[in-house]
Amino acid sequence: MMKRRVFLFLGLVICSSLSLADYSDGFITAGEYEYFVQLFNHDVLIVEGGGADIIEARDFSYVEVRHTSSPLGLDVGGVYDILLDGNSELLYLDGETEAITIYDDSLATLKGGSINYIDNMQYTDTKHIDLYSQSGWSWLYDDEDLDGIDEIVGITGLWENDTAFTIGFINDYTFGYDPVYMNINVIPEPATLLLISLGAALIRKR
Repeated sequence: MMKRRVFLFLGLVICSSLSLADYSDGFITAGEYEYFVQLFNHDVLIVEGGGADIIEARDFSYVEVRHTSSPLGLDVGGVYDILLDGNSELLYLDGETEAITIYDDSLATLKGGSINYIDNMQYTDTKHIDLYSQSGWSWLYDDEDLDGIDEIVGITGLWENDTAFTIGFINDYTFGYDPVYMNINVIPEPATLLLISLGAALIRKR
């Protein structure tokens, strides 16, 4: 058992160092697939195609996902898991991702793409997730809740480019973390803001 653990640990270290050699330029591009990417101490990573199994960002690191390869799958494309910790930051513009998990004072800005789940490990005195959506978005509720309380389990709507999104929430109450929806600041896209201002102008004219 001990030997197995040692080999497992050595395997992880070797994989990590091999991975580091590939994304040391700060980019994951088309044709590149990483297994375990770790960012520390203000590291920057741009994803422009390709994919990864896990991207873990800590210590004020910055991740920008412009787009990924598809479909989402191990050794194929997309970024399966993105973990944000220790004041790290994510800008997600497009791509495919299974789950984004956000800890401590990390921040996420979501503007497009396919994101299946958000997992929240934060308290929400301040909202840490900015989600840019056209008007008409809505929360998703748990219809199978037996205690009569409707729990918000996701969000659905349209990104600025008119593509639809549906994101499920993983609500973790173990350490008193707030539900995911309380951590999301939904921001109208510029097109929506323009319609709102035009509507206000017409009302003033009348």
